[in-house]
Amino acid sequence: MKQELGAQVVYFLRDVAAIDTRIVFLVLLLVISVMVLDAVFGGARKAKKDSGINDNASAVSIDGSKTVPLRDYVSEMQGLAGRPDALISEDGHIIPVERKPLAKKIRDRHVAQLLVYMRLVEEFEGKKPPYGYLILGANCRRVRIDNTEERQAWLQGIIDQMRGILNGAAAVATPHPKKCRKCYVKESCAFREDTVDAIQSRSPSLAKSA
Repeated sequence: MKQELGAQVVYFLRDVAAIDTRIVFLVLLLVISVMVLDAVFGGARKAKKDSGINDNASAVSIDGSKTVPLRDYVSEMQGLAGRPDALISEDGHIIPVERKPLAKKIRDRHVAQLLVYMRLVEEFEGKKPPYGYLILGANCRRVRIDNTEERQAWLQGIIDQMRGILNGAAAVATPHPKKCRKCYVKESCAFREDTVDAIQSRSPSLAKSA
């Protein structure tokens, strides 16, 4: 039995040694090519996911892309400027996409930034986006933000306040309990949450209704 097994091993080794080295090289080359292609397509799938692109959409502009480079929007008419992380074409509309990799939940500032992009896209692309996308966190959770009149009115109020401050109006502090609690200079701040009842005067959050 051992002699038969030993003979089979010898025959097998002889067959392996007889294989053309060119065939071995081609097999190795094929394996390496498959690994490289898998890495490339895997990176492409991740970039597509990060940009908020689904099967019904196509990329118009993506941060870091050489084939569809970013678009800068600078509007003298509106006094606004912005550069969305991505623009996609979806259902006949140009949709802005903003990536927030460290965000765990939607913030008002995220919504305001996306609303500004929607205004700029409408001016420069000639068609109002009905919505935009926020891509949140490491798992790329996609959240649709509708471009409603209510949200745009809220945004306009913020812009008017900013322009008023630039023109000399006094800035109004809007302290937040959690931020004040962690602030290193709160003892020297006249606007900290426990001394100024400004929380009630804050604009209502639209992030919760996104």
